[in-house]
Amino acid sequence: MQADDRVLLIDVENAVGSVRPRPELVRSRVRALVEAAGAVHHVVACYAQDDPAADGVVSVLAELGVAPWPVPSKADAADQALLQHARYVHRRGGRIFTVASGDRQFAVLAELGQLEVLVWEKQPVARNLAKAAGPHLRRLPNVSANGTTSNRANAAVRPAIVESSAEFLPERGKGRGGRLQPTGCSVPAREAGRGFLPAVLTGIGVGIGQRLAAVVMDRRRW
Repeated sequence: MQADDRVLLIDVENAVGSVRPRPELVRSRVRALVEAAGAVHHVVACYAQDDPAADGVVSVLAELGVAPWPVPSKADAADQALLQHARYVHRRGGRIFTVASGDRQFAVLAELGQLEVLVWEKQPVARNLAKAAGPHLRRLPNVSANGTTSNRANAAVRPAIVESSAEFLPERGKGRGGRLQPTGCSVPAREAGRGFLPAVLTGIGVGIGQRLAAVVMDRRRW
């Protein structure tokens, strides 16, 4: 592995939000996390499962190209398994760890390289984890089982208007005839044009008159 290879570590219970999540919710949320992470070397998802015969998550993860890692139903078992894999990645040369979880245990990954955290909006995040991730903590739109996101989140991801082009945008006020006023204009453009054209013609006339007078005076001298 290279130092700039990124691995995505998914704590299914924390990121999906259920100890026994429905396959539809696992599919939609894991897919959203993978898309948000961007280019990754590989993805590992860990979850509690004591009965392999009843494991419906493993097939969903395999469908998405994610390595499934079921662990016994013990406290912090999934966290410890993902940390174990992170240490393996570090030994192999990887230095970028993207974690889909809000648990405090993952704060130690900042000691191994760059720690990135993906959580849903309003999802609780441990204070030391948020501090360790710093600017690399990202909150994603909440995703439901059918793949839809919250309206609030959708509005937040709309592209912003570039500030440098704001001066060219019309104001909401209207001028004569109901036409929009360009930003920074105190009078309608048509009225400005009416004043501008006579001024130009007057200037041209004055210039021509001065030129003719000079020619006549020169001829009188001869």
